[in-house]
Amino acid sequence: MLEIAGRSIMNEPREILAPRHTALIVIDMQNDFVSNDGKVAQAGNDPSAIQAIVPALERLLEGARAAGVLVVHIETIVLAGHRSDSDSWLFSKLKGVSSADWCLEGTWGAEFVPELTPIEGEPVVTKYRSSAFINTNLDLILRSNGIRTVVICGEQTPGCVDATLRDSTFYDYYNALVEDAIAAYRQDLHEAALLIQRARHQVLRVDELLRIWGVGESGGPVGSTTRATTSA
Repeated sequence: MLEIAGRSIMNEPREILAPRHTALIVIDMQNDFVSNDGKVAQAGNDPSAIQAIVPALERLLEGARAAGVLVVHIETIVLAGHRSDSDSWLFSKLKGVSSADWCLEGTWGAEFVPELTPIEGEPVVTKYRSSAFINTNLDLILRSNGIRTVVICGEQTPGCVDATLRDSTFYDYYNALVEDAIAAYRQDLHEAALLIQRARHQVLRVDELLRIWGVGESGGPVGSTTRATTSA
């Protein structure tokens, strides 16, 4: 702990990332963003880097569940007829991935990839913009569960991941980014975003985080061979 202005400030990773007050935020691991048959890939973007982090995310989810960390899944949804898209947002989407039709409400593309489907009791937060905090109930869920720290993972390092990470600071949460559980369609933008994020945020890897949470390679408690369930 640090003492600043008469306050005790957490500064050690084991304090900041203690399971009792930490939430794992999994961002936008949906078919349209991850699958070769998804709308974003069909628009000419390469999802291979996104697909490559799925095993790391499976391990991270399993470890979080075993450690008692709150897991919150974030989904991007677009309402029918683009009723949730403003003119400027449609322009931004086309500028970013050359498609505006991803994750339409009620479609296969909007569903989570099978490996990362939420289990019973895990909140799912729907967002309509990059940040998972903007016009959603994410902050309410976190505060209602005594969360002080958020760990961010998922897809689009320079986009939704970055926006949510930054906003978590402005909403007064400690935060951390899991560098081998995030990815982007363009490696140069992924690396540029990471360069900026390292300057202001805690960045660590899956193995480091699991050790802090006291869970082993299997995702169970250290010394255990039992795997946590990943399906409802």
